[in-house]
Amino acid sequence: MLNYKIYMNKNKKNLKTYNKFYARAVYHGIAQLDDMAEKIQANCSVKKSDVLAVLTELAEVMTAELQDSKIVKIAGLGAFKLTLKCVGADSIKEFTPAKNIKKVNIRFSPEAHVDAGSKTRTKALVTGTQVKEYAEYNKIKGAPAAGDPNGGVVKP
Repeated sequence: MLNYKIYMNKNKKNLKTYNKFYARAVYHGIAQLDDMAEKIQANCSVKKSDVLAVLTELAEVMTAELQDSKIVKIAGLGAFKLTLKCVGADSIKEFTPAKNIKKVNIRFSPEAHVDAGSKTRTKALVTGTQVKEYAEYNKIKGAPAAGDPNGGVVKP
């Protein structure tokens, strides 16, 4: 179950969203490789050490394949590819990788399934996700308790 908190947007850069309420995901820790290997071991006949070996090797092979200009596609998960952030050159002769390529990034595109009837796309990793409101709230910084319809609390 994905938890969320409701917050008020106080960023004045976009006045259409300023002072409006939005949901923000609440995270409860990080799932490390070791933790996931333990869960995989519990769900199949492979030992945790074998799972860790395969997942560690997967990361190394993925790195090599990405750096070899390939898109890495993992069924049920999605595709990874490297992208470039560049600044333009006035001519092809003036272009140099050292001067014009500023950063190498990685982009992940989750696998999506298309419902034939409604023709809607659902990303594989979010299919079936349910959300619920997080039980704890904090006061909005700078929000007055009196006269505020929410009493200064980030809750509808």
